[in-house]
Amino acid sequence: MIYVLDPAERTVFTRTHCELEGMVFLLTITSTQTGMCDRAAMVSCAYELQHYMTAASNVEISHVQMLCPPEISRSGKWSLEDLDRITCFQGLATEESAVVYRTSQGVYKMGDLDLRRKKTSRVWFSKKRLENHQPRMSEPAHKSTAH
Repeated sequence: MIYVLDPAERTVFTRTHCELEGMVFLLTITSTQTGMCDRAAMVSCAYELQHYMTAASNVEISHVQMLCPPEISRSGKWSLEDLDRITCFQGLATEESAVVYRTSQGVYKMGDLDLRRKKTSRVWFSKKRLENHQPRMSEPAHKSTAH
């Protein structure tokens, strides 16, 4: 079963299939409440990956993979690769930027910034951050007291 969140309506829909365009991240998650690891989360971009790791509650994230379409992997087919690191670079003397994705099978750069130029960088994801990730626990539902 596929659960799809509609953030505008703040509702969840169920589906039996989905189609993807572009790169996505697949996260192996374990429920902190049940200990079951029978689910995975899929997020559509590096920003959403950061947000999910910060905001998702009651799940432990044990593994992150990047599903690369052929135009990114340049292999002629989709590939599922272990994600090692995502770094964002911003040029100092220019408005240009780039995001570099390092996986188990390659390094992929998106953006126009020439990485030989002066720049700032910010790590958006790393295996070390994943190892140090602490699950956020949701507040237990308050039970009304009957008198």
